[in-house]
Amino acid sequence: MHSTGTADYDLRLTSRRTDHALIITVSGDIDLDTVEPLQYALSSAHSDPDRSRTVVLDLSAVSFAGTSFINVLLRARNLLGAERLRITDPSLCVARLMRMTDLDKYFTIDTKMAFASTAATTTGSSAASGTWPLARTGPQR
Repeated sequence: MHSTGTADYDLRLTSRRTDHALIITVSGDIDLDTVEPLQYALSSAHSDPDRSRTVVLDLSAVSFAGTSFINVLLRARNLLGAERLRITDPSLCVARLMRMTDLDKYFTIDTKMAFASTAATTTGSSAASGTWPLARTGPQR
């Protein structure tokens, strides 16, 4: 496991490798002042000798995501390829940003909230139940 973070910035990255994936967990604020470690982690994933390894971004603990985050996601998608980059459990602020900018249509997104939303729908609950209806989507080309 590798961890990156400093007291000067409110962003923390941890990464771990499995047989088939590199999982990068991001927590804190992603903005112009803090985005560089995330850029570096995603660029480093591109140079991984095992190009079949999926890169998974766990964004469940992101408390703020600014426009620099959008830039990093788009660059990572171009660098790694849409099939290799996955987003999991985006926080509410990330889910909103991705929905408002239509980025949710261009990334594979897996989220526990989608399953909760599906369960709420099948039991007759409304969207006001607190779940964010961001379904698992695949990348568009």
